[in-house]
Amino acid sequence: MLVAILTYHHIGKPPDDAHSHRGLWVAPEAFAGHLRWLSANGYAAVGLDAVAEALSGLRPLPRRWVCITFDDGWRDNFTRALPALQAHGYTATVFVVTGWIRTGPPADDDTDTLSADELRAMASVGITIGSHTATHPRLTSLDDEAIRAELTASRSALADILGSPPRWLCYPYGNCSERVERIARESGYSGAVSTIRDNRVRPDQLFRLPRVMVMNDTTPARLGYMLSWLYHAEHMIKNRRRWRGRA
Repeated sequence: MLVAILTYHHIGKPPDDAHSHRGLWVAPEAFAGHLRWLSANGYAAVGLDAVAEALSGLRPLPRRWVCITFDDGWRDNFTRALPALQAHGYTATVFVVTGWIRTGPPADDDTDTLSADELRAMASVGITIGSHTATHPRLTSLDDEAIRAELTASRSALADILGSPPRWLCYPYGNCSERVERIARESGYSGAVSTIRDNRVRPDQLFRLPRVMVMNDTTPARLGYMLSWLYHAEHMIKNRRRWRGRA
């Protein structure tokens, strides 16, 4: 089934010291252009819970849809992305590294992370808050106990802030394996997203949902291609290699 899960990081201009991560900063005008294109082409925005229900056969998704996600929990998701999403009636999921949650006043939008108050404000208007672990490690490099600690500590911290634990997990660096997925299930999560690139998914991939990564050079035309069958065909062979060694 088509699963157009888009992933962003920053909405803003990269700082001078961003270096190799400059591609993760999508300009506000470019993000607005993506949303305008999606809206003009009839794409509805749905949440990950709706994707899970569709995979389980409980209810269908709209004919054209996207699920918009943001990784890490940067403050520009609140100051820049949220107003643009609301202007188009779109929702999103923000995956937060709980050890990075800001406790003091913000310094600037480009490098600051979200505060607990900002997370509550986003949740209050329908943004889903998910876990991106407690400290953003490569989970496959940890033993079972350390993985469990990362996942449960993050879940508990977000429950304290929001009143209920998050249902969804995002693996740092997209780093996952069958062992990590098993522990995520045991830790109470309903599903998880990876960085495997594809726009289709099977029901057995609920704990490793592929996504489409949007970068600073993604034009609306490129976005249209990324949501097409041709993009899926391009990544079918590549993903045979990417899924190896997941045990």
